[in-house]
Amino acid sequence: MKLFKLGFWITIVCILINNSMAQEFGILTPSREIIETGFDNRSLAMGKTTTITSQSSSAIFSNPSILATFSKLEVQAGGKLLYGTVTDETVNIDDNESYEYGYPIVPNRSYFTVAVPYQLPNSQLKLVFGAGYQRNEGAKWESETTSLEKEWSDAKGELVDVRVTSTRNGRRRGDLSTITPGIAINFQDKYYLGLTVNRTLGAIVSTSEWKRAERRTEVDVEQEQSVQFLRIGALAHVTPELSIGLMYRPEFDWEFGETITKTYEDGELETDRSQTDAELTMPTMWGIGAEYKVSPEFVVALEIQSRPFSDLQWRRDFVQRAVIDDGFNFAVGAEYLGAGFPLRFGAFRDVIPFVDENDTAPIGLVGLTVGVGSNRDKDFSWDASALYGTWEQTNAEGHKYSENLIRANISATYRFNTALGTSSTR
Repeated sequence: MKLFKLGFWITIVCILINNSMAQEFGILTPSREIIETGFDNRSLAMGKTTTITSQSSSAIFSNPSILATFSKLEVQAGGKLLYGTVTDETVNIDDNESYEYGYPIVPNRSYFTVAVPYQLPNSQLKLVFGAGYQRNEGAKWESETTSLEKEWSDAKGELVDVRVTSTRNGRRRGDLSTITPGIAINFQDKYYLGLTVNRTLGAIVSTSEWKRAERRTEVDVEQEQSVQFLRIGALAHVTPELSIGLMYRPEFDWEFGETITKTYEDGELETDRSQTDAELTMPTMWGIGAEYKVSPEFVVALEIQSRPFSDLQWRRDFVQRAVIDDGFNFAVGAEYLGAGFPLRFGAFRDVIPFVDENDTAPIGLVGLTVGVGSNRDKDFSWDASALYGTWEQTNAEGHKYSENLIRANISATYRFNTALGTSSTR
């Protein structure tokens, strides 16, 4: 019966997220996180404090050492939804244009994780083997632009201003899949270490359509991508109330393969070209977080993560390196258990690799988070979280660009009642 319940809920979740994700997977584009650092809904609801507050097997994506706190075999499936509105307006320049732009509600990303504890015979060491899979398939967007353009009028015999409306829509599809095997070690139920290897392979196919007056233009872009990187985690229960977590991700290379671009005008192929490959070196990143139990019913957490943007390096001759200062992500969150089920909330400020006009400091994506869940002491549990974030930029051309983003997350977890001779520490 328990296995039937597990299969039923995993099937439901997979149906919800089967259409893949809505987030455009561009590591240096607005509103995109540089290497997703967590999926655990407890962490996401507590301000995105993913280094310290993850309590599920999805911790393999943020701090693998947390897996070593488990005493039961656990599996989890989950997914994300994204919705957003965009404002793009011209300041200091009168170009008679107006924009409406946004991200429709569509599934954002899906994942599946498993953690398998193992007690070493005649030893105090306990091992937990884990594996994770996440799928990233692109973005979806739509926009409408209205502008004044000069057109010849036979009736007046001269050029006149005509208001022209054009619409754009597209989706960035692909097969970017990441496999994440890992291992974690428990030392005396107090200190924990973990290591994962993350391998991403696949291609991104971007399809866009532009309708303007009687013309229709379609552009298809296909690009292969390849990534492999390590993530190291550590966790310490300093006191019964205080825990500290560390995350370290060494430098790695993001490889972009051949890019093929095809342009169609009213259904006819106009251009077909390809570009050489490129490579981006992602610098070392680290994070540290702390969780404190104020009382049995109230927990607070805070976290900081580095973003060394100045060390980003492209290997492609025609790519101009942007001047962006280093920055830090800050997050704070809390969990309240007095209501009979967990209530979570938090706030965050993430820096993203864009700057304002005449500035080199990265722009901040700021937002709030909330979430709820069920009793984790049972074999089956679920968790949900939501995030609202906003940011804006004014560039050198006088354009003010801003985004308001909403991200919803849901996951289902099943813990097998397997006796391993240990007691759960989380």
